Parts: sequence; structure tokens; C-alpha cells
Amino acid sequence: MTSFLIYNRRLMWTMPADLALTLLAIVPLTILGAVLFFPTFGAPGFLLYLAILFGPFLEQRFSQVRRNLRLKADMEASRLVGIGPFLAVLEKIDSLGMEDVERAKRRRLLRYFSSKPSITERILNLRDACKSAV
Repeated sequence: MTSFLIYNRRLMWTMPADLALTLLAIVPLTILGAVLFFPTFGAPGFLLYLAILFGPFLEQRFSQVRRNLRLKADMEASRLVGIGPFLAVLEKIDSLGMEDVERAKRRRLLRYFSSKPSITERILNLRDACKSAV
């Protein structure tokens, strides 16, 4: 709950520098695509290029940014309530074997397009942070 509130109230509205660079890189890529694809393939070719450029590429990029922000929210929440109790709650949720939690753990390709980290990723992220803090 704490992690959710931190993410929704504060972190969701931030834009990391690497995402800003990605958005800035889209402009020259669009112009380059217009120069290369429009004369050769016409409007349908250029629209296909834009669909490929803006579709999966940007969706994956934004998903990774949101995922990292959610992991950062976990870190901040663990500082508020204590890393031990927070980790214990996540491990307890993992041990319950709930269907949606297990389904999130099994995703392969779709995890790259999901903005929500699996419970395993959240636990490993907190453990790694705990190790690096010591």
C-alpha cells in the first residue's frame, strides 16, 4: 500500500533523463524515416515505419521506465516501514501462491511490455539494495 501511494502520488509524474533523450531521439528518427521511406514506399510505407517506431519501441521504453519507478517506490516504502518487514510481506504474498502472482512470474516476452514488476523482481530488488547498503 505504501509503495503504491508513493508511486501514484509522487513518482508517476517524474520523467527520467533517459526517457527525455528517447523522446528527443524520436524527432530525428521520424524525419529520417520520412526522407527514406516516403519517396520509396509512399504514404503506406511511411505509416508502417511510424507504426513500428512508435508502437512496440515506445511502449517497451515507457513500460521499463514505469517498472523502474515502481521498484524505486518499493525502495522508498521500505525505508519508511523498514526493509525487513516490507520484505517479509512480499515474501508472504509470494508464498501464498495466488494465481495472478504466479501468472506474472511465468511471463516471458510480455514482461518487457509490462509496467508492473513481478513479486520475484520486487523481492530481488530489495535484497540487492539491502546487500549494497551493508
